[in-house]
Amino acid sequence: MGCWKQHSRRDFVRVGSLGMLGLSLGLSDLFRLEKAYAAAPKAKHVILVWLDGGPPQHETFDPKPNAPSGIKTEIGAIKTNVPGLEISELMPQLAKQMDKVTLLRTLAHGEGAHERACHLLLTGWTPNPSLVYPALGSVVGKELGGVGPMPPYVSIPGNNFAFGYGQSGYLEAAFGPFSVGGDPNETNFSVRDVALPGGMTLERLEGRRSLLEAVDGAFRRFENTPESRSRDEFYHRAYDMISSPAAKKAFALQEEPKEVRDRYGRHSIGQGCLLARRLVQAGVRFVTVSHGGWDTHSDHVKACKGWLVPPLDQGLSALIEDLHKTGLLAETLVICMGEFGRTPQVNALAGRDHWPQTGCALFAGAGVPGGQVIGKTDEKGGEPKERPVHPNEIAATIFAKLGIDGEKVYDTPQGRPTRLLDTGVPLKELG
Repeated sequence: MGCWKQHSRRDFVRVGSLGMLGLSLGLSDLFRLEKAYAAAPKAKHVILVWLDGGPPQHETFDPKPNAPSGIKTEIGAIKTNVPGLEISELMPQLAKQMDKVTLLRTLAHGEGAHERACHLLLTGWTPNPSLVYPALGSVVGKELGGVGPMPPYVSIPGNNFAFGYGQSGYLEAAFGPFSVGGDPNETNFSVRDVALPGGMTLERLEGRRSLLEAVDGAFRRFENTPESRSRDEFYHRAYDMISSPAAKKAFALQEEPKEVRDRYGRHSIGQGCLLARRLVQAGVRFVTVSHGGWDTHSDHVKACKGWLVPPLDQGLSALIEDLHKTGLLAETLVICMGEFGRTPQVNALAGRDHWPQTGCALFAGAGVPGGQVIGKTDEKGGEPKERPVHPNEIAATIFAKLGIDGEKVYDTPQGRPTRLLDTGVPLKELG
């Protein structure tokens, strides 16, 4: 599959013209070439900025400044560097990056409860009481593996976001995310499991590892279960990270210059985005950065103006800009979304409630066209007028960008064959 990276679509047009010169290449051959090109991975990494709680479309990416009273708030809209495209006035930095971004304004589904919606968005599956499906990052980790000593799937700041649906589900626990633990904005932030305990040397650690492997080996002939295999995987991964200077360096935020850390913002989402950039530079496949607090049933405007939108604007814009400048954006798919949108109508507590009928998402990198908007909502920002998009289509897009076959079948622990994705085709607008 790697050979297709050397060819462009223009090359396929040239191949088609060979028939004019008397050289034979059948249409079926051409279609096979095109299909192989389309299936070639366009991404090596994914960064998911997860807005836990349900972000409001009106105060982020689909402002409605001309909506009637009771729909619009005092937060207005501003122009971006894409003519005709406006976003929230609370996002002046992202407004300068819209030429690198595709906005989706019609993310629509029917799950109005946080738990069920989180499961749907993070796994690509409608919740099933008999089975918890693996998160997209877990599938990516299983299919593509890690690079060097780095874990394939990392969660910032922890792994309990989205009601725990960012976990490995029915897959072995080893495919769950590596959690960085604390808040990356803390003064003494450090990541557990990438440093040796006090008084421990690599020589002593290697001795303990050899002893552990000998004991495990003696029992392995009697025990061959998913749990034991996961334990082995955890041990090997932990040892590789602890013994690797490159892994320690990737997590060492303190090595970033002060001006860079300030540009991302001295808050959890800003430093989380900066750490995500460092991790994909080190080879991590899938990074989730969680920014919670969006369940604004009351005092909605105060929350949006304060700890929600401005920090997101600062951190996410710096991430996109840095990935672009370093060339990493070409191979890194950046997604920003939450489980659903919020009601057009402001409630009696000056808040907005759950609204799965439509919401927004942002995409950048890995061949995603810039300056594009998918979908259009009505004048209230409450219903799709054009191009509603289901979460399954986003999941299918992620897998397609990484070269993962969404129709591949896994066996659950009960032996039930299950496809990676139930339904959904990749969004053609995302390249």
